[in-house]
Amino acid sequence: SSGINAEYGEATMQMENFDAFGKSDQGSSSMHPSDAVKMQEAMRQIQMALAMESQMDIIKAMNEKCFERCIYKPSNSALGGSERQCIAKCMDRFQDGLKVVNQTIMQRSRTEAEAMQNSAE
Repeated sequence: SSGINAEYGEATMQMENFDAFGKSDQGSSSMHPSDAVKMQEAMRQIQMALAMESQMDIIKAMNEKCFERCIYKPSNSALGGSERQCIAKCMDRFQDGLKVVNQTIMQRSRTEAEAMQNSAE
C-alpha cells in the first residue's frame, strides 16, 4: 500500500520484511537469509529514491508557481524587497495548502482502513 507523509508530502511504500531465516511477514519464503537482507536494503534504497524524487517534484512545482506569480521582469540584478516578500508568502501558502491536502489524504486513508477492518469483522 502507499501513503503520503502528512508533513512533508513524501510518498511511502509498504515494505515486506524478512526475518534472519528469509521468512517474509507477508507469507513464507524460501529465500536465503543473505538474499532477504539484500532485498530489504534494495527496497529501502528504492523507497528513499522515490521519496527524494517526490520532494524534488514538490519543490519544482512550488518554484514554478511562485516565480510566475512574483517575478514580473526577470533580470540579472538581485530580487527587490517586494519580490522577496511575495515569494516568501507564496511558498508559505503553497506549503500550507500541501499540508491540508496531505492531512485530508491521510484522514481518508484511515477512514477507509477502518471501514475495511469493520467490514471484515
